[in-house]
Amino acid sequence: MKFGAWFHGYDDLPLEQQLAMARAAGICSARSYSFDYAQKLAPGLQQNDMSLLAGIHVDARALLADWRSQFRPDLLEAYHALGVPLEAICIGNELREGGDCPDVKRFTARLAFGLANVIRASRQWLDEHGFSTPLTYAIEEIVYDPGLNFYEFMHPLLDACDIVAINAYPMGNAAWFTYDAFAESRRFLFDPRTRNDRLAAFNYRLRRALTQIEAIGKPALLSETGFPSAIGYHREGERLIVPESDGERYGQVMAEFVGIIRQISSDYGGRLQAAYFYEWRDNLYHAKIWNIENSPIHTAFGLCDHTGRPKFDIRQILG
Repeated sequence: MKFGAWFHGYDDLPLEQQLAMARAAGICSARSYSFDYAQKLAPGLQQNDMSLLAGIHVDARALLADWRSQFRPDLLEAYHALGVPLEAICIGNELREGGDCPDVKRFTARLAFGLANVIRASRQWLDEHGFSTPLTYAIEEIVYDPGLNFYEFMHPLLDACDIVAINAYPMGNAAWFTYDAFAESRRFLFDPRTRNDRLAAFNYRLRRALTQIEAIGKPALLSETGFPSAIGYHREGERLIVPESDGERYGQVMAEFVGIIRQISSDYGGRLQAAYFYEWRDNLYHAKIWNIENSPIHTAFGLCDHTGRPKFDIRQILG
């Protein structure tokens, strides 16, 4: 299976340099949420023989008002003119009604219906113009009922997708929000029971999803996955939160995690075609550190630290 990553360019480390390092480490694809950012990635992707999981932004409120407003044939055409191999085009990412606050966000039948229409219209446009690029939508785990089945209203959307993309992490809610998440991260890395419980839950949830995806005959990919390396943090100035990580331990747990993903892919006959890490490098400037989600642990998801130095031997784990 393929491994990709999200790359950010909020500082002075050139994207071309990041992509070259990633390619040497076994990362062969990049994910982008928007066309403007894909344009910035394109030269480095071409130089390093890497592909793109492209993204088209969907505005949830506008989608509910009129799904036709989110149909973007101009971007479908522009992506194919980039000169970069496209793994898929992801139309929308984790759409929600109710806002981003964890206790109110929800994915509804109205969103599913609108997105299905956008994807079907996009598929028709691509077919008419001779493009076979798969289309998808990146779903998060709020699309499951308490029994971990896709809500019934999800099926028209799943049917519209050529490949089903899942954003899934081995982390519960407590591992995401407030500064307490750093202690949760330390427990995941160093406490065997905590780690085993979380990895077992991730394993089960992903297998439940793939069993249902298999039943409708669709391939799948992990459009976001990973976990933080932080065992603590310190502050520099008023707003900079710098994670403190144990790279050796992080690499050991990451090897176990990647092994689980590979085994699941094998057990489902290669149906899980790719996994994209969130993210290549620690991001000290992520918006979610300070917005309504109050998630400072977002600084620490990188396979490399914020300077671009790998936290472990990535090539050895990815193969």
